[in-house]
Amino acid sequence: MEERSNMKQSQIKVGSVSDYLYTLMTQTKSKKFRAGFFKKDGEYRKGKFDLLNRKTWKQTDGTMYQRKGKKRTTNADEYILAHDLDKKAPRNISIKRLKWFSVGKKVYEINHLQLNETTTLTMFEKVKFSNLKKLLSGDFSTLKVINLSNIPDITKGDNNE
Repeated sequence: MEERSNMKQSQIKVGSVSDYLYTLMTQTKSKKFRAGFFKKDGEYRKGKFDLLNRKTWKQTDGTMYQRKGKKRTTNADEYILAHDLDKKAPRNISIKRLKWFSVGKKVYEINHLQLNETTTLTMFEKVKFSNLKKLLSGDFSTLKVINLSNIPDITKGDNNE
């Protein structure tokens, strides 16, 4: 008798993670979202953001800032260009370092699994809205740990040998 208690059926979508993430963030009426991610230096950062592309905005010191008209310098498949509503400035949020986000009453945790140099498996899982307070404080005990021992190596071709 095989034990399949750890198995879970999931929907798989092949394509760009940034496109799917943008779809999840814009499918509700809410224009704002919250996100938690790690910065390049390893510091945990969370905040309120929106996806509006602003030409001018008011900074925290009260002065107005205007974009210089230059093109985006980051890859749209690797970074989300969002406007930080707390610090009132644009932010590039790395998709690889994004841990969770919430839109409206929906909270999603994000897990990344690097299969090889060209393939990354990214999992979006809904969690209870009551976990949002823990995620905002940096408590990741509610996030599930991925058990890699049960995942077959699909990068080496046929596993029926």
